[in-house]
Amino acid sequence: MAETKVAPNLTGIEQTKAGQSFTEKLSAEAMEFFCNVAKLPFSQQAVHFLNAYWAEVSKEAEFIYSVGWETIKYADMHCKGIQLVFKYDEGNDLDFDIALYFYEQLCKFCEDPKNKNYATTYPISQPQMLTALKRKQELREKVDVNFDGRVSFLEYLLYQYKDFANPADFCTRSMNHDEHPEIKKARLALEEVNKRIRAYEEEKARLTEESKIPGVKGLGATNMLAQIDSGPLKEQLNFALISAEAAVRTASKKYGGAAYSGGAGDAGAGSSAGAIWWMNRDLEEKKKRYGPQKK
Repeated sequence: MAETKVAPNLTGIEQTKAGQSFTEKLSAEAMEFFCNVAKLPFSQQAVHFLNAYWAEVSKEAEFIYSVGWETIKYADMHCKGIQLVFKYDEGNDLDFDIALYFYEQLCKFCEDPKNKNYATTYPISQPQMLTALKRKQELREKVDVNFDGRVSFLEYLLYQYKDFANPADFCTRSMNHDEHPEIKKARLALEEVNKRIRAYEEEKARLTEESKIPGVKGLGATNMLAQIDSGPLKEQLNFALISAEAAVRTASKKYGGAAYSGGAGDAGAGSSAGAIWWMNRDLEEKKKRYGPQKK
């Protein structure tokens, strides 16, 4: 993310909404916290948002995961010229031009007749169609909270759900709440699964290309490709999945929907429900793609 430049006494957002105003200024501490969250990978930004607003936004969580998150990753991959998912390192923000592309793809998805159930199931998640000129103005004047000329997933989420969310309130709800150790352990276990997926997919792609070579080398690659699902890379992936499932289960039993203040007696309670939901949903997706297949 580009270096954040904040003009003195201008940390408010020039936007109004029903309820608490977007114009409420962020303190220097709150702005620093906001920028730090916005530097995290898209998925972790989403978790911070869901934790803060779980009571209001839990019914929209699936849209945020399967549509919003997938679309912003796709836009980031498009920007970076990456076509294969396993080669992608999750980003944290988009420049305004790619943010336009993100919104364009988001609107296209929601307007596709085959996705009409998303409109009825997740009404407050539907993006507003705007011209490119108007959209860029919105991004500059209303979405870009920290004035860095870029759009993070957190900024998109706060703007999309502005009927009940805003930057100042987000910081109030989220600051001084540490990630619980068991939740961190589960998150890191899922990140290990991502590493194993990458190693497996890279080898699979290499062998697939090599199998196209005529002669002995191509035949050898074809044989290795046929055995890849019983090889060491798949075994390591399976072990990582099992470990992640155990870690997520432990965190879910202990802190699913519970509050955690990181031991700070006067820090209040920060919900972990969003993190628990996200990790379970991510684990479900990974198991569906790479876990043992039912016969």
